[in-house]
Amino acid sequence: MTMTTDTSRSRTHRGPAALRDVVPVALSIAPLGLVIGATARQVPVPSAANAAVAAGVFAGAAHLAALTALAAGAGVLTVLGTVALINARLLLYSAALEPRFRHQPRWFRWLGPALLIDQTYLMVTARDDLDDAAGFRRYWSVAGGALLASWVCAVGLGSALGPLLPPGTPLAAAAVVVLAGMLAPRLTTARPVAVALTALLVAVVAAPLPGGLGVLVGIGAGLVVGVLLDRGRR
Repeated sequence: MTMTTDTSRSRTHRGPAALRDVVPVALSIAPLGLVIGATARQVPVPSAANAAVAAGVFAGAAHLAALTALAAGAGVLTVLGTVALINARLLLYSAALEPRFRHQPRWFRWLGPALLIDQTYLMVTARDDLDDAAGFRRYWSVAGGALLASWVCAVGLGSALGPLLPPGTPLAAAAVVVLAGMLAPRLTTARPVAVALTALLVAVVAAPLPGGLGVLVGIGAGLVVGVLLDRGRR
C-alpha cells in the first residue's frame, strides 16, 4: 500500500518537475523564436501562417532555413528538402526513445512524437526517474506542450515586433543561445561539459553559415567529441 502511494505521488510530481525544467529551456529558445517571427515579416509570410508552421514544424533551425530559402527564391521542393534534411537527426532521437514509447497508449504513440525536438530529447534523457510508462508520458506531455506553447508565443511576438527591430538582427547570436539552452541540462559531469564547450565554440565559428546551419555543425562537432571520449574510456 505504501509502495503504491509513493509511486502515485512520484507520478503526480512529474508535471511540476517538467514545468521547472522547461523554464530555462524556453527562455533559451525565445531569442530564436523572436528572430524567426521578425524574419517571416520580411520575407514576407503572413503572421498566422508563420505561427501555424511554428506549431506544426516545431523546429527552429528547419523553420529558419525554410524562411531563408524562400527569401532566396527557392521552390517548394527545395524548401521541403531542406527542412527534411535538417530534421533527419530526429530519426536518431526517435530510435533512442522507441523503448519509452513502445508500451504507451496508442493515442500517445501517435501524438507524442510531434513534441520530439532537441530540447525535449535532452530533457528526458537527462533524468533518471522516468522509467515507468505513466511517469514518462506525464513528463513528456507537460514539458513538450509547455515548450511548444512558449515557442509559438515567441514566434508570434517576433512577428508583431518585427517592424520595430533594427535591420541586421544577429541570427547567429540567437542560434548560439539556443544551442546553449539545449546543452545546459546535460552539464553535470566532465564529459558533457567537454561536449558542450566544443559544440558552442564550433557553432560560434560556423555562425556565418546560412539558415542556422552553424548550430547543426556545432552539434555534430559535439557528438564527435562525445564519441571519441567514449572510446577513450574503453
